[in-house]
Amino acid sequence: MNEFISSDTVIFHCELKVSTGSVTSLLNNEPNKIDQVLSPKLNFNWVFLDKGLSDVKLKTACGKEIPSHRVVLATASPVFKAMFNHDMLENKSQLVDMIDISHEATVEMLRYIYTGSVETSEFPLTIDLLAAADKYQLEELKNKCGEILSAKLSTGNGIETLSVAVKYNMDCLKQKAADFIKLHINKF
Repeated sequence: MNEFISSDTVIFHCELKVSTGSVTSLLNNEPNKIDQVLSPKLNFNWVFLDKGLSDVKLKTACGKEIPSHRVVLATASPVFKAMFNHDMLENKSQLVDMIDISHEATVEMLRYIYTGSVETSEFPLTIDLLAAADKYQLEELKNKCGEILSAKLSTGNGIETLSVAVKYNMDCLKQKAADFIKLHINKF
């Protein structure tokens, strides 16, 4: 749209869309890459597990307390948001009792919330992390756990993976585990 202010001035209004993908894919007009608009993610690496600015502690199953930040937790999880916005014990005491989640799974959950990454690929810890992600409604983390478990499928854990997929309502993982079991039925 052009607007003329005077005979010597022209003002152009532009709209910019930022897309992901390589220059080649953009030039070749590949639809999957062009239509993905980047959304900014905040990076809290610098305060991950830092006591300095923390305003809440997460008490894990073993009794260890992990420093954290209400605003970061509430931004990531609707469960934490509700917990900190209502007249609940966790809001008053500055302590969230997470007695059903291991210390290791809590640290990995926080790593994901603060940095967007998961460092574990260990099967049992990933299942614990999936349980935490489900409880605190961290859907992207649930999906990441599903990817990790899919990559770790074996004849030793196929049935357990299927059971976990059913328990946490993960259709894609359920399908992969079922297909794996069918393919390797003689080894089970």
